[in-house]
Amino acid sequence: MAITMPLAAQYPLSPTPVLPFNLFSPVPSFSGYVTARGTVRDDTTTFTINRARLTLHVLPVRFAAVRVQVDFSGIGRTSGDTIPATLLTDAYVTLAPQDTSRRLIDLLRPSLVVGQFRTPFSLEYLTPSTRLPTVNRSQAVDRLGPRRDLGALGQLRFAHVATFTGAVVNGEGPNRTSNSNGKEMAIGRLTVFPLSSLAVSGKWLGHGADHRWGYDVRWATRGFIIEGEAIKRKGPVDSSTHLDGSGGYALVAYRLLPWLQPAVKWERLRQRTTGSIGGFEQRLTWITYATTLSAAEERLRFQLAWIARSERPVHANGELVAQLQAVF
Repeated sequence: MAITMPLAAQYPLSPTPVLPFNLFSPVPSFSGYVTARGTVRDDTTTFTINRARLTLHVLPVRFAAVRVQVDFSGIGRTSGDTIPATLLTDAYVTLAPQDTSRRLIDLLRPSLVVGQFRTPFSLEYLTPSTRLPTVNRSQAVDRLGPRRDLGALGQLRFAHVATFTGAVVNGEGPNRTSNSNGKEMAIGRLTVFPLSSLAVSGKWLGHGADHRWGYDVRWATRGFIIEGEAIKRKGPVDSSTHLDGSGGYALVAYRLLPWLQPAVKWERLRQRTTGSIGGFEQRLTWITYATTLSAAEERLRFQLAWIARSERPVHANGELVAQLQAVF
């Protein structure tokens, strides 16, 4: 008999793909969420189901936890759409010894993840979209950071002082089992905890001549969330295009009432692409003013956001985004 997994409502201080064994059992548990969004610009209004995901968790043996997640938001789109009707997002197993009577295991809590998972690079990307204080991830994270990929990940936790996460993946993105250039992507992320409510991280990525690096910080205490992230990327995007980009964001959110959380996020992106026919440089600065209304342990969230956009060389107008999210 299937059961529903309990909702984890706490905002993650240091998010990770490693699964929490204490939340699962040998009985499969199902969870999911649906997100509907409306966007209003000067000349257009659009409505979409931008996420519709179902997740399976199970603990087949005491030292292995499994996660499989599928997105159904593409169902019903036009036949010529390049986005598939269903998309496998996560499919991986976490392996971890459970005999904590051994001092070394209790000290380091080693974990191994194998399959398709979120790459351990960007803080904002590692944070589930169901928990974000704003309606979008920043442009720097979307354009400069890696996303899900296929490979292996290892993690060590040094008591309550630091966590190191390293991964080796294909570098081709999700749902692609081949490796076109024959080079793996290596990622390392080190997080230290000066306080129980503060996490500070540095990260690095190498994929052949493509290198990315940066740092991030998150402080969550007394209803406040204060965080920021910076990412730099330099190297080839493909055989004919070179990218030099940098960007990041800073965010402040406050839980004014149990059901009300206003937030402000400032973000910027600077990137220059150079190819055989010349170069193109883009600069943008966005400021998002958002409010989240939540109910029933955040199983139902309504977010309203105004995004003031300044971009060059192409002018961009602001937009109003309303998003309704139901978690089950």
